[in-house]
Parts: sequence; structure tokens; C-alpha cells
Amino acid sequence: DATYKSKYLWWNTLAQVERFQDCSGKSTYYRYDERQHLVAVTDALNQTTTLERKPDGEVQRISHPDGTTETFTYNVYGQVLSHTDGKGQTTRLMRTARGLPSSRQDAKGQRVRYEYDKAIRLTALVNENNATYSFAYDVSDRLSEEVRVDNLTRRFSYNVGGHLTRLDEIGYGENAERPERHTLFERDAIGRLVAKLNSDAQQRFTYDDSDRLLSIERQPTGIGKQLGVTEEKLEYTYDLLGRLTKEITPAGTLGYEYDPLSNLTTLTLPDGRKVNHLYYGSGHLHQLNLDGLVISDMERDDLHREVYRTQGKLTSCFGYDAMGRKAWQFASTLSADKLSQVHNTGVNTSLLVEHAYNPIHR
Repeated sequence: DATYKSKYLWWNTLAQVERFQDCSGKSTYYRYDERQHLVAVTDALNQTTTLERKPDGEVQRISHPDGTTETFTYNVYGQVLSHTDGKGQTTRLMRTARGLPSSRQDAKGQRVRYEYDKAIRLTALVNENNATYSFAYDVSDRLSEEVRVDNLTRRFSYNVGGHLTRLDEIGYGENAERPERHTLFERDAIGRLVAKLNSDAQQRFTYDDSDRLLSIERQPTGIGKQLGVTEEKLEYTYDLLGRLTKEITPAGTLGYEYDPLSNLTTLTLPDGRKVNHLYYGSGHLHQLNLDGLVISDMERDDLHREVYRTQGKLTSCFGYDAMGRKAWQFASTLSADKLSQVHNTGVNTSLLVEHAYNPIHR
């Protein structure tokens, strides 16, 4: 790449990647069956995920490195009907004769229903609490009205080019009052937003010949001034690669510098101080410093996940399960080299936070 770091790929005779090695020397391996379907992935920690497939390629089972499995069932059209996770919890999809989802029952037994019109457009979504979102469309199949579960109604108007030109919002108060808010959108000949107007303020937008945003200017209305809305102008400049290099605000100017891989390397604050970003490999952040004074150091594992972070005298540690989910995190004033064990006699274990997940991975 532009920093003279190399990534390598090994291919089989059918032009499928069998091995990928990143610029840090970490490899991921891929294995395929006789039908050229992917059936196994082994990561840089030597953890393997395997996939069992039907003859036509549909995934029937995924076996994860932690020993758990996911299974799937399908209808005759190859559409998913059910998914069972590693804890045996099943999510089911019921479908219409056209194959559209008509309802979904999650692992907790909660059901979401979907309704459609004759043009196969979604007209209603009924959530687990039996509350309904409803939708209406114009003759060009564009969303024209949305009514939310809290009775907020939103209506949309478009120009002949299909761009949004007006948004009407009608609320619903505790005493059945219906406050309204209207927003107008003005656009140029190629559809770019050039103005946004409502009762509080009007905002104007300008662009360069490459369609990059150059400025946003806000002018409050009389009502807006009473609400505390003020005048404001933001300006932006870019380099030849289209990267933001300067942001001018009423509070001062922010400057941005990048490395050859377009990773942000320096953020210059309005007072002239610089927040420097240091990376390894293709762009994995490992240090933040302010004019050379370290704010935070990070260490990562072979999958480039953050495992240590220093912030002043505080060191945070992070651990992950075989599924890649954060399993625990810990904070201590001990230095990183002394945190070889979480339950060290000098460690306050009240700072240990463990993470558990429900059947739907939340």
C-alpha cells in the first residue's frame, strides 16, 4: 500500500481465496467443499467457524469456536423460515404466498406482524406490544405518510425528480392536541439540498463542483430568536482526495491531517494544540497524544481487538469470548505489566465488569 506495507492472498485453482495475511502478519484461512461453497474460516487465533450446507448451498448449520451451533430451515424457495441459536432459542418467520414475511416470532415468543397492500408495499408493522406503525405511498411508490405508535404523523412531499421537498409533522399531546411542524427543502437542478426552512430558522447550503459541502449558514426567524436560536456559519475545505482538511466554526477552526491510507493523524484544535493519532498496520489506532503528551495507549490482540487501554494512571483491560463478544472489562490504577491476572491481591475487584448475553445476543 502507500506506506509500503503488504497484504498477501493465496488462491486456489478456482480463484477462491484460501488464505489472507494482513500487513501485521496475521493470517485467516478459508476452506471450501467440492461445490466451491465456503465451509470453514480459521482466524488468526486459530479459532475455526464451520458451515454445513445443503447441496444447493444454503447454510444449514454454523458451528462456532465456543462449541455452540446455529441452525436454519428454509422453504422450497430457499427463504429462511427459522433460525435456532447456540442456546436452542428459535426465531421463526411466517411468510405470505409471495414469500414476504408476514410475522416474526423471536426467541422470547414475542411476535412482530407485517401487512402489505396489493402492490406488495409494507403498510403496517405491528410490534411486540401490539402497537402499530402504518405507512402510505403515492402513485410512484414513494412513502407519503407514516403514523407511529405514539400517534406522531409524518407526511412527505416530493418534486418530479423524487427528492423530498416538504415534511409535515403532526404530534399528539397528552390532551389530544395536535401541534404541527412544517419543514421545506429547496433543491438545485441536480437535486442537492440548498435550503432548509422551518418556523425556527432557515439554513443555506453551498457546494463545490465536486458536490462537496462548502458551507452551512443558519439564520433564525423571529420565533427562533425567542427560542434562543442564533446565527451560525460553518465552512469546510478539502484536499485533492476529497478529505476534509479544515472546518471553520464560530468557536474557531479545526484542522485535519491524514496519512497515505487516509487515517486521521492530526487534529488541530482552535487554540493551536494538536491531537495526534498513531496507528499500526493498515490503520489500527494504538495511541492518542496531545502535543506529545500521551492521552491514551492501546494494545490489541491478533484479531486487532482492543485488550488494554491506558488513560493517565488508569489502565483498562478487555476480554472476549470465542464468539468475539466482550466478556469482561476491568479498570485499575496498576500498570499494564502488573495486570497479568484480574484477581490480583492488589486489585479492587469491584472494578471488574462482566458481560452476559441473552438468547438474542443482547
